[in-house]
Amino acid sequence: MFLKIIYKTIRIYIVIMNEENNVLTIRTVQIQPIRNMITAIKDILTDATMTFTKEGLKIINFDKTHTILVNVNLNAINFESYNCGPNKIIVCANTIHLFKVISTMSNDDTLSIYIEKDDYHDGVVSHLGLQYDNGSIKQCYSQKLRLIEPDTEEMSVPDVEYSTVINLPTSDFQKIIRDMNGISDRIEIKSVGQDLIFSCAGSFAKSKIYRSESNGNMEFIQKSDETIVIQGEFSLKSLSHFIKCTPLCSHLEMYLGNDLPLIVKYNVASLGEIKLCLASLPPA
Repeated sequence: MFLKIIYKTIRIYIVIMNEENNVLTIRTVQIQPIRNMITAIKDILTDATMTFTKEGLKIINFDKTHTILVNVNLNAINFESYNCGPNKIIVCANTIHLFKVISTMSNDDTLSIYIEKDDYHDGVVSHLGLQYDNGSIKQCYSQKLRLIEPDTEEMSVPDVEYSTVINLPTSDFQKIIRDMNGISDRIEIKSVGQDLIFSCAGSFAKSKIYRSESNGNMEFIQKSDETIVIQGEFSLKSLSHFIKCTPLCSHLEMYLGNDLPLIVKYNVASLGEIKLCLASLPPA
């Protein structure tokens, strides 16, 4: 016997998981990073295509404007337990619905993500299970999220070499984007010599921030030629979505190249990483 709860846009079934009946079972105690990652993704993607393999979990999706690419890699070895029976399972979930379900977790829960055999037919998955176990209050809370049909074409990310890679505190990047978003709708990011320059211009003000290398505050991980200026202009509205990943880690990596998308990489605690890629804007 189970309780069935029906919402207007989302259906959740409360059941208790039996691992022997699953084709996929994943466990982690890193609740807050998972919640923070889904919180950031939901404002960029309408749907998230998740690929489970024996190596781990991947999400590779464009936003609806095809200007932002989300690339998540969570490694199987970094979970408390990870068991994927088939070589590959591809599912797709509405990100708002996934966020609503994930938001019910408590920080001291253990999260289990699972797919039951009864919900897996010829590679097609109808429901994704999520179970939250809390030993301190002896509670097990299990839900099933209805999935949608994934795209038949599986995406891959080309391996592109960037001339400039920068390490920057996530909180500093967050403040820069927030401050400049109040002035303009676009930002120029430029690497000149040993300096990183953020600048913008709006109808009532101009702003420019210079950052030089300093221990723990900004570092060039890679810079092939200091005589070459690397620059690009990007949407501040889009970058405002990126900075929602700030709670994931203390430092980010920024990949910058002429005529290339901007890549901002955050670690998802110790589980893996999320790379957010943003196409550059045409000249104003």
